[in-house]
Amino acid sequence: MTFKKSNEKTHVCIGINNSISLLESNRFFIMSVDIMEGSLAHKEKKIIGSQYFNHISILKKTDFYNSYPGKRTQGIVVKFKGKLTLDSLPRYDYPGDICILALDRIEDPQNLGQIIRTAECAGIDGIVIPRHNSTTVTETVIQVSQGAFVNIPIYEITNLNQLFLKLKKNGFWIIGIENSVDAKQWHEINYRDKTVIVVGSEGYGIRKKILENCDFVSTIPMQGKSSSLNVSATVSAILFERLRQIQ
Repeated sequence: MTFKKSNEKTHVCIGINNSISLLESNRFFIMSVDIMEGSLAHKEKKIIGSQYFNHISILKKTDFYNSYPGKRTQGIVVKFKGKLTLDSLPRYDYPGDICILALDRIEDPQNLGQIIRTAECAGIDGIVIPRHNSTTVTETVIQVSQGAFVNIPIYEITNLNQLFLKLKKNGFWIIGIENSVDAKQWHEINYRDKTVIVVGSEGYGIRKKILENCDFVSTIPMQGKSSSLNVSATVSAILFERLRQIQ
């Protein structure tokens, strides 16, 4: 098997689940796989028996810790190259239960990593993040996603409103998730067919101009003293309600 070389930035992936997803995919150019001798990663057949066995180096425990001090690696570090985000979405000019998750100004890499993991588990077709005023897919995001970053397309675009207009022409409904007195209850919204689910930043919610382009607004009412859920928890509730509806 021949793999094309890439001039992209080098990324680092640690952890068994992350590494298995990466090694089972052909999306990226694998540069090296360092494994600590005797670790769980060393015993994992999906890693040792992967198509990249020629890239694997087994390091003594002391050498491994000296090479990667302070990292919770589970005994494996994979260095790779390739684009972590895509520039444009498919046309989606066909019917079906298609769902895109749009993130407006998510700034915390931990939250983005958790959202990617949740979206992949919930069967979402893609994630959209703005190119500006938002975190991108960093190494922290990669680690927190537990390999989901490999299996779900992530699109980085300049203008969410322009994207929504294009998607509406292809039959999509835009659903904003926001605390609002005028909003419908989160479980009363129909998430079937073609939908874009929009969530806003951790502190400020969805920007006004984007909210104005939403066809529906949904909210999750709070029963406790806290005024809102963490954005990753909100995404989880909405996406799995959508999954319940389409199954």
